[in-house]
Amino acid sequence: MLITPLEPPDWTVFKTLAAAEGWTLSFQEQRLFLNHWRPFFFTLKQHGDICGFVSAVAYKRSGWIGNLLVAPAKRGLGYGSALLEHAISFLRRMQPDRIWLTASTQGAPLYRRRGFQALDVITRWTGHGLGTREATDAAELGMLIDLDTRCWGESRAPLLSQLEFDGLPLCSGNDRALLQTSPAFWQLGPWLSAAKSPTDYRNLLQQAQAKTPAGRTLLADILNSAEIDLILRDHGFSRQGSNELMCLSDAPVAINGVVALASLGSIG
Repeated sequence: MLITPLEPPDWTVFKTLAAAEGWTLSFQEQRLFLNHWRPFFFTLKQHGDICGFVSAVAYKRSGWIGNLLVAPAKRGLGYGSALLEHAISFLRRMQPDRIWLTASTQGAPLYRRRGFQALDVITRWTGHGLGTREATDAAELGMLIDLDTRCWGESRAPLLSQLEFDGLPLCSGNDRALLQTSPAFWQLGPWLSAAKSPTDYRNLLQQAQAKTPAGRTLLADILNSAEIDLILRDHGFSRQGSNELMCLSDAPVAINGVVALASLGSIG
């Protein structure tokens, strides 16, 4: 068994396996992992055969494990556990305070055995753009980074700067968000809220739908603790599944003001 950083041909295999699982891969995440974040993505091979994948992204005080995927024919042989241990070991070289991941119902027992605890639930909400008007509130990336730092307890400026390359920063009162564009769908996230104001929630969601082309799919991975289900439904969004937000840490962990993730579950 050999676990090595991703090679370009491996990505085609990963995309095929991910599609078979019904996973949604954003253009931004693909671009990150195929370029300067390639050292954070790993392939497990046995006798030259690709058996599975995992990503392990390191920030200053935390890490994110994602994309843990084992080929169907290779399951039940311990490859998932090996990939998880590799990701944890890789991140712990940076001595993080905590390690995050999102877990499906099937994957959660594996993570619990390793000491991860569920802190929240992430629900995928799907809606559509309206393409009706331009957002009127001025928004700057710096304000988004500042609020993101307060909510997560560390700066994730390198990630947000990369996502902003083809994204649209939004704001409404005390809320800040990034609308990520791509050919297949648009994504609302990260979304941070300093006050959890229903008015700010509604205004920012309206901006996002107005900026998204009419009929284009708009996704958001929302924390249940944000308590905005009714507002999302009022704007035509529907649930499309959920995962547990889990954390491995020696000390109590709290996140405050996070409404939606910056990614579709793999980098926070």
